[in-house]
Amino acid sequence: MLTLLMLLSSTADASSPTRKQVRQLSDSYNLRRRQVRRFYEGISVAGAGRALLGAGSFRGHRYDCSGMVNAAYSRAGIDLGGRNSAALLKLARERHVFHRRKIPRPGDIAFFDNTHDRNGNRRLDDKLTHVAVVEKVDEDGTITLIHKGGSGVVRTMMNLRRSRTHRDEAGKELNSRLRYKSSRDRRRTKYLTGELWRGFASLWKE
Repeated sequence: MLTLLMLLSSTADASSPTRKQVRQLSDSYNLRRRQVRRFYEGISVAGAGRALLGAGSFRGHRYDCSGMVNAAYSRAGIDLGGRNSAALLKLARERHVFHRRKIPRPGDIAFFDNTHDRNGNRRLDDKLTHVAVVEKVDEDGTITLIHKGGSGVVRTMMNLRRSRTHRDEAGKELNSRLRYKSSRDRRRTKYLTGELWRGFASLWKE
């Protein structure tokens, strides 16, 4: 399954893959076309998210993390109704597409907790504070995400097989820092994407 996801991810550039690309991929790797088309919508969402990298605004959507997710899905022809992070998770549960598999699919929404102290009480009790879109998955399980963070719309990395590791032995970034790290913190706060991850949702299925 991971190999198929890598092949599909490689077909999408800044725009959505064409049906001709889907057909060629099926023929080249002797895949059943329905096996590839099953992920076509997700690949389209991933391509739409990629097109938003560096964007300074989202037409018709809030300029925040959930606004970016809504904008990416909208560009792929899927209306999420402008929902915020909590409402997106609720919708995913209602549609039975929320999951916690360590290898997601392109276009999946990633949910995170405690990425910042939203309520200002200095406790780690801030649920559903961030969302992102899965762009692709590497062979070692490292997931590339696109999100609207403090630096704008950028890529961030996550590897749930090694969720507490920032970089591997070769220096490759496995999990990006998603929360500001203070030297005065004594609460054993978690900072890496893999540590703050809550789950995924394949809302592109609908």
